[in-house]
Amino acid sequence: MSKPSLLARLTGWPNITNKYRAHWRVMIHTHPLIVQLLEDNADGDTRRAALAEWYRAERPVVDILRGTASLFRIDGPRQFLGSENFAMGSLIESPGVTAHLDPVETLHLEERVRQAIEKEILGWIDEHGLQDRPAIEPHVERDVADPKALARMSDWVGRDRWTEAKSYVR
Repeated sequence: MSKPSLLARLTGWPNITNKYRAHWRVMIHTHPLIVQLLEDNADGDTRRAALAEWYRAERPVVDILRGTASLFRIDGPRQFLGSENFAMGSLIESPGVTAHLDPVETLHLEERVRQAIEKEILGWIDEHGLQDRPAIEPHVERDVADPKALARMSDWVGRDRWTEAKSYVR
């Protein structure tokens, strides 16, 4: 049983029961997600924050790619025409710029951004010799991994970090 958030404890706000109905094919996939979204803890907060962009978008959000100060939101649903996988459009937000792109512009920018991401990931793999490590199971045992992650963060924050990471911002 999760502990209620500080806000809930201080305000005494009650839990709200909300019943919903959906076709069983939809419910099989969505019910576990809804339960996770309703968790009253840091995990639930994080999941809800990840969906915050959905409230601003008129179309379903396919993907959100963020830079240090910029956002590229790809809107769906996807449309397969010929050999291309089009989004319905996209939104770019950067300091001083807000722009909507049409499906063709979105296709071109998405390809460029994904190529840049792929290049950086492959560079990281090469820099850190990850290709020499054995393959691992993608599942994370939170009981073990979370305390290790918190210890790593604490250790890293306690050191002089300025010489360890280069800036990729122009």
